[in-house]
Amino acid sequence: MRRPAAAAGGQAGRPEGIRMFQWSMSLLIPASLSFFWSAVLPPGLSRTSPLHREVVVTASRIPSLYSDIARSVTVIDRAEIESAPVHSLQELLEYTAGVDVRQRGPLGVQADVSLRGGTFEQTLILINGIKVIDPQTGHHQMHLPLTLDDVDRVEILKGPGSRLYGPNAFGGVINIITRKSRPERGRIRALLGQYGLLEGEASFSASLGASTHSLSFSKSLSDGYRENTDFTISSFSYQASLPAPAGELSLLAGYTDKRFGANGFYSDLFPNQWEHIKTSVVQAGGLFQVDTLTLSPKIFWRRNQDDFVLDRDRPEWYRNVHTTDSWGLEFQSSFTSKLGKTAVGGEFGREEIASARLGNRSRTKGGIFFEHQFLSWRKFVLIAGAFAYRYSEWGWRIWPGLELGFQLSPGLKFCGSWSYSFRVPTYTELYYFDPANKGNPGLRPEEAGEFEIGLHLRREDWEGDIGLFRRDGHNLIDWVRTGGNEPWEARNILRLSTTGVEAAVRLWPSRFLTHCPVSRIQLGYAFLDSAKKENLFISKYVLDHLRHQFLLDLEEQVSSAIKQNLRVRYEQRRGQPGHILVDMRLSWRGKQFEFFLEAANLFNAPYADVGAIPMPGRWIRAGLKLDLRPVP
Repeated sequence: MRRPAAAAGGQAGRPEGIRMFQWSMSLLIPASLSFFWSAVLPPGLSRTSPLHREVVVTASRIPSLYSDIARSVTVIDRAEIESAPVHSLQELLEYTAGVDVRQRGPLGVQADVSLRGGTFEQTLILINGIKVIDPQTGHHQMHLPLTLDDVDRVEILKGPGSRLYGPNAFGGVINIITRKSRPERGRIRALLGQYGLLEGEASFSASLGASTHSLSFSKSLSDGYRENTDFTISSFSYQASLPAPAGELSLLAGYTDKRFGANGFYSDLFPNQWEHIKTSVVQAGGLFQVDTLTLSPKIFWRRNQDDFVLDRDRPEWYRNVHTTDSWGLEFQSSFTSKLGKTAVGGEFGREEIASARLGNRSRTKGGIFFEHQFLSWRKFVLIAGAFAYRYSEWGWRIWPGLELGFQLSPGLKFCGSWSYSFRVPTYTELYYFDPANKGNPGLRPEEAGEFEIGLHLRREDWEGDIGLFRRDGHNLIDWVRTGGNEPWEARNILRLSTTGVEAAVRLWPSRFLTHCPVSRIQLGYAFLDSAKKENLFISKYVLDHLRHQFLLDLEEQVSSAIKQNLRVRYEQRRGQPGHILVDMRLSWRGKQFEFFLEAANLFNAPYADVGAIPMPGRWIRAGLKLDLRPVP
């Protein structure tokens, strides 16, 4: 059983790191000024707006072009995934402004993900638009049976998503979209590194008639970067796409098995903790087009099995075993009329847990949603929608939202939105107990309203975004206490207000500078400030967020075959010193192979994401990718 984690901690970065941060800010400020200056000037004659180049499916119930979106959405595409010095989805997300990834174990062992200062329980994870929810605890949401080779792109919707997806889309939504069509080939990847790190991965894709199929296998293991941090992770996934009358059918099935030493993960008093987690996922769906009517049915099942022991040498002394099952079905229809695009649908599901500590419990849920996009005006986009949702414990509630976009000039758009969101308590928050932590069966769902305004600029060779938001939360759930020796207790906090600013600039210098080796530069910055209206309690989670976050991603094409990717991030958590981390990847690409060398935490900076759990220092890794058949 996972205990509520201790409050975050960290260690100060080195003086060299602070100077690097100041140098990085000197790059960000001129880029930002250039962004705003170009926004008020007519675009160059050779430039065309790339607003129409990409379809985003997460910010709306209807797949939409960027030009029709009035929300803050970040897309991590396949090219960026291929070049990043990372080997897990958790690490990939660390380089997006407004996303807070807090790892207890590296390389995907265990990580919590939050958006815009929310907690890890307040982020909704989707795979291909289908919810990944663990009713036991949000700690388990990132246990996904997918390798990075399975992922086509990741779409991150920042801000409330309850009008789109119902519960738990409180701080935002992360939608992992898998690769539906791949060339017929096989790929093998091998990796080795310090601390006894070994990793192997194989993927195969083929067409059988009009259907496509793909298989992926992976296994990684390490002796650990300190005592009792060894791990073994195995994953398998299968995907298929089959033609059907007027559309297609899709299937995804996957399984992942993680065994890891959890030194101090949930209590500093017991460094010999151990955990074994098994997660199974099955999803099936269809997409059918009949004239202007689109129909999309989906069904899913997810099982998570968690075996936690407080002392791996004495497993029966204190052991918690839990099995959660979540299943559901969803139906959506959308159509186009003279008034715009409309989507209507609903869902029904059930969540169950069989637990040695939390008991055997279940609850049903379901609701109906509506969305309409008014697209008949030349420069305006107006989107309105709502989700009426019911949980068996809390009854019906309606969660509305409204979005507005206005095209100020070609490629430049103003956006504003307001929406309401909610999250229901997990079984851990409701029923967990031990001498240091007490659940609360009387918890009520969290609620929040959020207002956001922003500017989005798209050019042929660069783009930028800047936004301001404010979220007012009510009945927020936190683990609190009034004194240092009392147990932590789950409570509804009266009110919490969060204000934030996010900015990002992305440039492709090789598009406008002849012979420039730099193919991509990305800069991001996020600032958050929270104020709790109720000050009677010591808070564990809701105020423990990043205050400043600065990100730099630089990709350089050294030669036709050699590419370098350098990533820098500065993070300063509320009330704690900041730290700077630098990751590097150097690759040499041939016709059917790629050699790569990586250094994570290149300058060996001491830091911690959670409590006093030290994360690894410099970690050197090297590997090989081999395509068994050339990719066209």
